[in-house]
Amino acid sequence: MDASHAADTSGRCAWCRGPIPAAARRDSVCCSKRCRQARHRFGRATGRALAAAAVVPLRLAYADPPYPGNAHLYRAHPDYAGEVDHAALIARLATYDGWALSTSATALAAVLAMCPPGIRVAAWHRGERGAPSWQPVSAWEPVIYVPGRPVDPADGLRPDSLVHGVSAMTTLPGRVTGTKPPAFCRWIFDLLGAAPGDSLDDLFPGSGAVGRAWAAYTGNASLGDGHDTSRRARGDPSAEVLSDAFPAEAS
Repeated sequence: MDASHAADTSGRCAWCRGPIPAAARRDSVCCSKRCRQARHRFGRATGRALAAAAVVPLRLAYADPPYPGNAHLYRAHPDYAGEVDHAALIARLATYDGWALSTSATALAAVLAMCPPGIRVAAWHRGERGAPSWQPVSAWEPVIYVPGRPVDPADGLRPDSLVHGVSAMTTLPGRVTGTKPPAFCRWIFDLLGAAPGDSLDDLFPGSGAVGRAWAAYTGNASLGDGHDTSRRARGDPSAEVLSDAFPAEAS
């Protein structure tokens, strides 16, 4: 059976983790039509990785921290700990076989100055925000990345530019400001050259959307099982320094 659609036998919804009504069909894995459709749309947008034979598993990482100067937007989040130390974060990312870091166009120059040689910059064209502005309206976000493995041309082209609009995913449990859509997650996995046997550390889990996408992409767990299936860094994900990598400086 496809692991990404395996039945949940716990009596909990495979999307929101709420209880499945007693009157539901015996084979139901979701509590409602809304959750069932949301789970299906998310998995379809994420897609699945092609089976890769004889590849050495890689340690990959993705970081989507509060962008420089925007940490105040997450004051209500239980993990809020002020501005993120991007120099320490990039030093941690550099220990992986491949990694990606989301940031803002405004902060790009400062963040690039902290990066090691060999990095690349991709662009996510997410569409403009619907708000009046005296300045040009921001309609894209950069992603700094280091590929984990080369792209096999036989698998198709993998562009470093994604055009994909974004709207609030109201059906996603625990969503937070800046939650990335599943198509974006799939694009990141492709940029890194990810394969089913790789591991992914999601250093700033937030809503857990990246973990859900990774589960669907690799087929390692059922979608919406209530857990972030990417490997999460220990400690406060919004901390000034990631405590497990830099214990002497942790806040």
